[in-house]
Amino acid sequence: MNDPGLEDKIQDTATHVTQDLRDRAGSNSSRKPQTEYAHPKSAGDAFREELQVDDEEEEIGYFAPQRWWFTSTAFPLVAGTFGPLANLFSVCALVQTWRVKISGGESETQGQQISDPHWLIGLNAASLILALLANVLLLFNFAHRVRYIIAQPLTISLWYLSSLLLIIPLALTPSITPPSNVSQHALSQSYYYALLSAILYGILSTLLLLHLIFSLKPFSAYPASFATLTIPQRTLMLQTISFTLYLALGAGIFSALEGWEFCDGVYWADYTLLTIGLGSDFPLQTSAGRGVLIPYTGGGILLIGIVIGSVRGLVLERGGVKMLHRQLAKERDRGIKKVKKRLGMETRGDSDEALKAEFDVMRQVLRRTEISRKYSSLGISFLVFLVVWFLGAMVFFFSEADSQNWKYGTSLYFTYTTLLTIGYGDLYPESNSGKPFFVLWTLIAVPSVTILISNMGDTVVAWVQKGTMWLGQRTILPERSLRSDKDTRINSTDSRRTRIRTRLRQKGFWPLKSPESVEKAVHSEEAREVDEGAVPDPSRTQANGGGKNQEIRGDIEKLGDAVETVEAERGQGGGIAARLAREIKLVSQDLGKQPPKEYEWEDWKRWMRLLSVSNEDDGRNGRSGLGGLKSLKSPTRSMGTRSPSHSDASRSNGWIWLGDDGPLFSQESEAEWILGKLCDRLEQVLMNEVLNARTAH
Repeated sequence: MNDPGLEDKIQDTATHVTQDLRDRAGSNSSRKPQTEYAHPKSAGDAFREELQVDDEEEEIGYFAPQRWWFTSTAFPLVAGTFGPLANLFSVCALVQTWRVKISGGESETQGQQISDPHWLIGLNAASLILALLANVLLLFNFAHRVRYIIAQPLTISLWYLSSLLLIIPLALTPSITPPSNVSQHALSQSYYYALLSAILYGILSTLLLLHLIFSLKPFSAYPASFATLTIPQRTLMLQTISFTLYLALGAGIFSALEGWEFCDGVYWADYTLLTIGLGSDFPLQTSAGRGVLIPYTGGGILLIGIVIGSVRGLVLERGGVKMLHRQLAKERDRGIKKVKKRLGMETRGDSDEALKAEFDVMRQVLRRTEISRKYSSLGISFLVFLVVWFLGAMVFFFSEADSQNWKYGTSLYFTYTTLLTIGYGDLYPESNSGKPFFVLWTLIAVPSVTILISNMGDTVVAWVQKGTMWLGQRTILPERSLRSDKDTRINSTDSRRTRIRTRLRQKGFWPLKSPESVEKAVHSEEAREVDEGAVPDPSRTQANGGGKNQEIRGDIEKLGDAVETVEAERGQGGGIAARLAREIKLVSQDLGKQPPKEYEWEDWKRWMRLLSVSNEDDGRNGRSGLGGLKSLKSPTRSMGTRSPSHSDASRSNGWIWLGDDGPLFSQESEAEWILGKLCDRLEQVLMNEVLNARTAH
């Protein structure tokens, strides 16, 4: 299950479905008529309202303090993910007896069951019932069907009680005297499943207790609810419940078809759906079992792929966003100090030198933060891999030492081949303690390796690709060695524009001409290169954001054409409104590009001049400078509550790219951010023209 591309496709599909639901919610709410009397909300209205609130929660959560992210978001997600799995382990603890009789020459896996005392069965069953009730309350709490202040304490209490009801028989069972006809006995798989269930119930209830404590006074770090969880995050619990039921269903079916015990069926279904495929200990013998295997594995692998993709996207990547924002804030503060030191001033001015220095620092901050993010993610995932590998090997070393005489090196070999889902089948756990731990360990280990491989894509895989190209340019592709970097970047729109601008500057075309003439010349050169076949057509080789972005671009271009036409008819074709319309059309072409477009200093300089031009001075007389950039500094697209980690200096309103409302901290791309500023400015200009026209009449 270590396909690094599968979870990306699944996650993208889930994102598109969620966004489609939000779009439908928005359109339905906009068409809904306003009535004088309030009516009770239907389930559909409540769901649409919840989807609309999710966007606001994500923006606020982006700037929320990172130290509370684990307690407010990660802890309930862990509880929702492992709660159903703990219930399955409780079922495994109940379906078989906790002790087995071992006859001469038999292993503990072949032992005959010894009847349990009635009080043990009663405590075991009561623990399962209470745990299921706690899980249902947690699910209703996630769905906002039961008030948090009621459901959360009940869930915590029930899980603690379930753990206690298992701990009592777990402690007493080893000391229970076996029947007189039993000379040797051992603990069964069900006993160890009960041990894992008790541990999980205790851990999960503690996590929820911490979530409750820090939501109340005197901490009040976040609302006393699961409001910080978005609908996709809360859906993760439904996905794990579905997978757990699917795993139990397969265990029951194949145990009946092949004559296995239910616990052995859970063990087999686990390594089958995770594509580990040991197979040596429980091969399918019946034709019916082999026939059912085909549809069962198809649905199960898809289901576990959805769960892994959700865990990666909703937990790790959201946590990575928190880390990225924190690192951005630190790098930004250092960058501000660097700019002030270079310019020798306490506050940033509006001179060309000050703006260029701030722009350069913004680019440096982005590069350093991106590198830090990549290698931090790789380091954390690699550390998790090592911990899971070595600790898992240690547990199997102790569990299989008596039954198979494993050494630690043997255990390391087994856990490594299992982590990578190689599944030779030459080694597998045979002890009653090893199999239950194998189920829990693989459900944690295999997704962690998938995440590690995904994080290697931007680092290790990139090194290999660059090394391969470097070797090829000096061996089998020597004709490309002198122009390798330039040729490999030729397909990039950014590098092509840089090269074209450099060529125009060398010809003396720029900066003697106006910015509009330069931009037209650049686009003309780009079109000429495409026509001559020097570079591929970007419209055919690059997916620029899908149908929705294409529709938005088309609407924006129509709007720009309409404004230009009207301004030309009024004899103001070179006025500020027409120039804004032309720039809006150009920027709209970059919407949805992957990777997102990063503009050059000349582009930003031209836009800043355009945005700083007053209505009375359209900038054609050459007097407009870079002062008065209020439209760029104003919080027209504020991202919500700022992080307390920001220093007072970094919260100043005098910064364009490094400010809290600038493109550095925006969740929008540079194209989306500057397009919003240009549209706001165009709307302001057109409103002023309308007012002036009314005043004149």
